[in-house]
Amino acid sequence: MPLIKTFAAQSEDLELVWLAGFVEDPERGWQVRAITRGIESNRVMVHLLPIGLLPLLPLGRCYSDGDPTSVVLHGDLADLRIANVADGEEVASACIPQDLFPIKGHERKVQRLLRYRVNGIEVLVPTIELIRSLFVHNKTMANALMHSGGILDLCRPEQPGMYANLHLHFTDKMPLSVLNPTFLAEFAWTAIHPDARPSWDSVATLSKGQRYVSFRPPPLVNSRWGVRWVRKRNTALVLEILHQTGKCHPCDLLHYSHPSMRKTMIIRPKEATRIPDSDTDESPSVREVRDYVVDDRASGSRIDAHQSALPVLSKPSSFDRKIEITKVVKTAPEELTRNIDDGDEDTPSDERKPPPGTVVRRRVRVAASVGEEESGATLPPIEFQLLEPADTDYLGELEPLIGALHLMATMMPNVRTAMSLCALKRGRTVSLAGHHRRPCLIAVLWPPASPPLVLIDVDHANGFSLSSLALCYMQALPFRKMEEHIKALLDGMVDNHGRWDTDIADAFADDCECVRLPKVLRHRERMDQKAYWKTWAMRLIERFGLERLGE
Repeated sequence: MPLIKTFAAQSEDLELVWLAGFVEDPERGWQVRAITRGIESNRVMVHLLPIGLLPLLPLGRCYSDGDPTSVVLHGDLADLRIANVADGEEVASACIPQDLFPIKGHERKVQRLLRYRVNGIEVLVPTIELIRSLFVHNKTMANALMHSGGILDLCRPEQPGMYANLHLHFTDKMPLSVLNPTFLAEFAWTAIHPDARPSWDSVATLSKGQRYVSFRPPPLVNSRWGVRWVRKRNTALVLEILHQTGKCHPCDLLHYSHPSMRKTMIIRPKEATRIPDSDTDESPSVREVRDYVVDDRASGSRIDAHQSALPVLSKPSSFDRKIEITKVVKTAPEELTRNIDDGDEDTPSDERKPPPGTVVRRRVRVAASVGEEESGATLPPIEFQLLEPADTDYLGELEPLIGALHLMATMMPNVRTAMSLCALKRGRTVSLAGHHRRPCLIAVLWPPASPPLVLIDVDHANGFSLSSLALCYMQALPFRKMEEHIKALLDGMVDNHGRWDTDIADAFADDCECVRLPKVLRHRERMDQKAYWKTWAMRLIERFGLERLGE
């Protein structure tokens, strides 16, 4: 995940509490007005950030040294079913109850929300969050959002409608690195579907010149949402939409092409000279691991169709069906024909093998920009990449524990609870559940006048077996220390092939006790039984010594 420079420059960790509209800067282009709260000082600050960062800005997300964290301070996970997304009633954000979420200042009263009624609950959805979820999947889409016809600069115009065969001809303004099947399906829906395209266009039409953001939501019928929200009594404010259903493909078969996708004819000599491996040079090779730092003061970025695309916490959709997506590659002209003797990137790997030796990884920070690409800009661009589509059961086998934690919160109203999902780091088999990233639940409990408790549970789909882990803190710690502990344990578990690494836990034994909970909701045949959830809620209350805090 890229670091946000202006957040890193603060002397404390931050919580993003509100997005107060878009503003156009004559030099830096469109900006988003982000309001943060200092976690320790409670100080409220307003930051102007490039709109290209919008994919990284869900409400309630916390940032440590500019880096988005896996731990949050507010929000529970919930599932909703919206009868028709287009039926949301637009209201001013001044209607948010004062005690629902810590938003201070006049800015919060101006923005627009969409109000839905779901099972007797008044659900308030910030308009910017719904736009983020529906359309803003990467930096390029975010930068095009407020430009009238901006999406036409990314792809050759096609009339919105329903097609049997659809060919998307992307321009060189669309980074090649983001064109995977997940994003292609989302882009085709946004640009071509007769319900989605007018909704996209309405964002710029209704929001330009206003202090608030508005649009016409598309008519997604019986749309199931996975959300992170805060709720009091019969009112809930959605902080982040994690997943949604209801989108329909605008075609049966999707083709796509890009100017940078060309077949290169390779002419091989009859006898290629093999470069022998070195037996004498044992010096280690150095591999740079780049931490990108987004410079929010930059006015733009260099033009680069092959720019780096970083995996981010995506907000994927589930479509009505699966369709075939096919790449169309043109044959390069004669002047692009390459000879294998040129030593270019098409040379076989065994002829370019570097000398053997230990690989040393060195972390370096690289300044980058998410601004619009300009010919005179100096900073390199970076993009954000959707990793995979979501299934309707995107929570895997975490849902019963989430239900048990909801029951705990009801039974102990004095204990503040926050839940979030994160994905395991990539690189090992354990990181995946089937073809999808394996989710991990992190729940933080704050008993009154007591140190916090953290519960970590990794999805057990596909027969994966791992005990839950509780971190029982002995004293209140800075937020970033808790984040460091959790990240170290999860990364160590992945490196240890799916087993908790006790040596890592020993390193911070003075701060907290790590307790394994090997049997939390493990009877698969009973996981759908609400009585089983309640039994475990009571066991967890007893295990954590919270009985005295019940009603």
